Amino acid sequence: MATALPSSGDVPSEDAGCDPSDLLYIHDAFRRLYALMPTGVRGTSSDRRRVAQVVQSVRLVNDALHHHHVLEDSLLWDNLEERRPACTVHVELMKHHHAEVAVLLGSSRPLLDAWEQQRDQGAGEAVAAHLEAIGALLEEHLAKEERFILPVIEQTFSEQEWEHVGEEAQKGYARSQIFLFFGLIQDSMTPGQLDEFLTEVPRAIKLLYRLYGKRSYERNLELLSAGTARPGHFSARPSEPSP
Repeated sequence: MATALPSSGDVPSEDAGCDPSDLLYIHDAFRRLYALMPTGVRGTSSDRRRVAQVVQSVRLVNDALHHHHVLEDSLLWDNLEERRPACTVHVELMKHHHAEVAVLLGSSRPLLDAWEQQRDQGAGEAVAAHLEAIGALLEEHLAKEERFILPVIEQTFSEQEWEHVGEEAQKGYARSQIFLFFGLIQDSMTPGQLDEFLTEVPRAIKLLYRLYGKRSYERNLELLSAGTARPGHFSARPSEPSP
């Protein structure tokens, strides 16, 4: 992982030090979704029910991204600036990216509404192009967050604090969103990573996923990709983000 900027005026913490690598799996899930969704929209027929289902699934992803950013805004930035003042320039960049993404997410709503009502190629293309714009900005943002922010989280947050961030994140996701990301994360892991990951997942979540969550995930993946993506066909991420 990349080295953060030299510190200046750091606030020491005796129990600082955590493993925030689970955030990489969430990031990669968003990367895959925003890469798949333009293809899914363009490959969707004009059938009223089908378009409505795809629109609902796209909104589910957009809402999940919004929740993810709101959580980071509320739980990360102030703490990072206080504990590692030299990171402020990167925190400000993260805030700027979040504001830009929020604008794009907001402007996607009328485009989705128009496509759901009109169900024509032009309205669908407007949605697909807009999702590509979100994906391009998101790729830039996530790459910089992984390069500059994750090392500082690793050095300045305790394991207990990081677990709290994860607990707060789960509270804001709808069940269908949890199953979608749970499936994507599993499909991105090597067998060894998956075995380790599943030992930390509560038994109730694993049971619910087996009972109906997996079907929900597969259905949403099919809708969002127009059938071009299949569970289990994602390769694992590189171990180190590109500089």
